[in-house]
Amino acid sequence: MPQKLLSLLVFLIIINQACFSQKRQIIKGNITCLCDSATIPYAHIGIWGKGIGTISNINGDFELKGQLNLEKDSLMVSHIEYEKKLIPLNELVSDTIHIQLKKSEYQLGEVIVLPDEKINEIFKHVIKNLKINYPDKLYQCEAFYREVQYELKSKTNTRLIEAAINIQDGKITSPRSKIKCSVLQLRKSKNYTQEHWGSKLMSKLFINYNQLYYLLRGNPTRCYKELLSKGDLYCNPIQWASENKKGTLSLKCLIKKKDQEIYVFQYDVGPELRFNFYINKSDCAILQFDHELRNIQKQSYHFTKIDDKYFPSFFKSENIQSVLKDSKGLGMTISSLSFVNHNPNRKDFKRLRSKHVAIKDLELYDLKMEYDENFWSSYNILLDEPIDPKIISDLEQDKSLKTQFKENSNL
Repeated sequence: MPQKLLSLLVFLIIINQACFSQKRQIIKGNITCLCDSATIPYAHIGIWGKGIGTISNINGDFELKGQLNLEKDSLMVSHIEYEKKLIPLNELVSDTIHIQLKKSEYQLGEVIVLPDEKINEIFKHVIKNLKINYPDKLYQCEAFYREVQYELKSKTNTRLIEAAINIQDGKITSPRSKIKCSVLQLRKSKNYTQEHWGSKLMSKLFINYNQLYYLLRGNPTRCYKELLSKGDLYCNPIQWASENKKGTLSLKCLIKKKDQEIYVFQYDVGPELRFNFYINKSDCAILQFDHELRNIQKQSYHFTKIDDKYFPSFFKSENIQSVLKDSKGLGMTISSLSFVNHNPNRKDFKRLRSKHVAIKDLELYDLKMEYDENFWSSYNILLDEPIDPKIISDLEQDKSLKTQFKENSNL
């Protein structure tokens, strides 16, 4: 065989193997606890060292899609309360995998005693390392957004919004106004919320309330620098905790893992306001932040490490708002963001143009967009976060959700 023909044949074989090993794959699985087989919701599943990831749903199920190298890539599974697990993709032999995580060991907070000076020192390092631990340049990521309105007295869900979002953000020291969102796809149910006439008047006189941007702007690592300049008029939990200001800061416990130790600090500002910080002992990064204003608001922010930076992985907010007050009582808005496919490489994405950016003071329900049934039928994140059956039964009062999505298209 001629040498050139042989070389060409070898080259084609190599290319074919490379294409096969890096083709688009789908990984489905379930995550449970090793000790009692309990399902583990909100675990982060991703490809180690890459921005491909997703989150397990309330039943511990997940589905991950992406360009994967079956020979070199590894699946990383992590959760704040469990030990991290790394599985080479070439060891996944079944179509649906079952992953068990080992519970992290806890040491009770009463046993761990740190002087106030040490606690303040830890939070000073948290502030000092914000620029090191979190993005220091422009990046984009995809996210799945869900917003549900709920009447507290009747315990009924009254409205649903779901959207596939593209988010662009920069370094944490840039103003929060730099956060941009593009709505790729949107679907919404019929609006059964019965607003009080006063709330409707307020909506017309003032701006509408965009829960998506509200949730993003509440990220404590993003709002720190901006709120620092505003003084005591605004809630700046990292600053307050570092100065032990207005409340009481204590070490609740220490989560010990094989490769990680996590401080859990509790910061009480009076009987109504509480913050919890989950801080990585080794680099003083905030892994999780919980905020509760009793009977009014709950928020939770989770972060995951990709290469050498921590990026958002899951945000959730529950707000009782006066604009939802109606004849049946107060209403609650529950919004969540699941982040996937982070892209910190500026060369691999185009900046969001103004015409594609969602208006920050426009409520998403008022956004006009065609309903794309084909998109939603193949949208893998919905497997990870299926609609709660209670939401479906509450909203399907006279029509199916599918019919409502179609009828509310481009309204």
